[in-house]
Amino acid sequence: MSVYLPKNSRYWAYDFQYKGRRYHGSTGVETKRKAEEVERRIRSKAATGELDDASQMTLDEAAGRWWAERGTTLKGGARLEARIERMMAVVGAGTRICDITTNHIATAIERRRGQGIVKSKAKGAKEYLPSNSTVNRDMIDTLRPILNRARKAWGARLPEIDWEALRLKEPKPRPKELVGDELERVEAEVLPHWHDLIRFAARYGCRLSELFFSLDDLDVADINNARVRLRDRKGGDDHVIPLLPEDAAMLSARLGRARAAKLETVWYRERRLRGPAGKVVLKALKPSGAAIAMRRAMKRSGLKDAKGLRGIHDLRHHSGMQILRETGNLRLAQRLLGHADIKSTMVYAHAIEDDVKAGLAALSRNSPGASSEGPEKGEEEQSSKGSGAAAS
Repeated sequence: MSVYLPKNSRYWAYDFQYKGRRYHGSTGVETKRKAEEVERRIRSKAATGELDDASQMTLDEAAGRWWAERGTTLKGGARLEARIERMMAVVGAGTRICDITTNHIATAIERRRGQGIVKSKAKGAKEYLPSNSTVNRDMIDTLRPILNRARKAWGARLPEIDWEALRLKEPKPRPKELVGDELERVEAEVLPHWHDLIRFAARYGCRLSELFFSLDDLDVADINNARVRLRDRKGGDDHVIPLLPEDAAMLSARLGRARAAKLETVWYRERRLRGPAGKVVLKALKPSGAAIAMRRAMKRSGLKDAKGLRGIHDLRHHSGMQILRETGNLRLAQRLLGHADIKSTMVYAHAIEDDVKAGLAALSRNSPGASSEGPEKGEEEQSSKGSGAAAS
């Protein structure tokens, strides 16, 4: 039997050929015996021609094929796999994809909205319903790619889906920003060896995983033309950002010490060994440590309660807001943050627009003609006298 357990997955997969056509995907089961049963059923369908028309595939079969062709190439596989499971649980794993209509999905979305989760194991813990954004990701953003691939790549004849009508309204996200001395307040709550990393993240807007770039991807030979290549990115593509000379000089010094200590990152802390010699060694910092340090710093500084700042990813939002405020150029903000689609950058523009509206409202309130009570009595008399003099 052609079943196997893929790396980093708890579900067995099948992979076989019949009359020159390859059939492969997830079986959706966790034991080899059950996987062999699933594979036998799929082989039988292949032999009788049931699988020739892609529109007759069940959602489970379509999801398995999509996973094999596309899902395994994407980052965040575990989270994505969990979303597919939740989606299939409410839509129906055995539902033929040709039977999935706008109304069918709308009903499934309502079921998903009613599935509460408990975030604590404590007795009597509160149950939370999923947010609209969570439901949209689980249902629309997970199901839509599968059906689109079935239609475009596999030739399935499927009903048209009104995705925009199905999408639940989400609150407009507001990018978070540090103002005044707030960045210094954050730095005051962490040990000094985190300071360079925090300032770098706040200026260049790197995600946590991107901050820990390899030494070979840092080019600081000429500090006036320095750059860094970010590889471990959300979309899987590489992104190169130029570095300011002062940051290039800082990183150049760190790079030399990191290589001498045979570290894999420029972010490290010094540790003095015990003994009379008191030798200083370097210890590499880790992404998990950075995440914990920033979460604690946001809480201790009061910024979590005051502004909803939760951790190091908020520095990315801060960077985007800062460059947009300074330049007013949305394309530059997109280029710095490495957004493939400018729609992802538009959230910063919306925040700036809100500030502009607030400013205009303030100007309106303070304008000379803002009062609706009319001129004072003395002003009327003075105006009347002036008019008479002008007339004579």
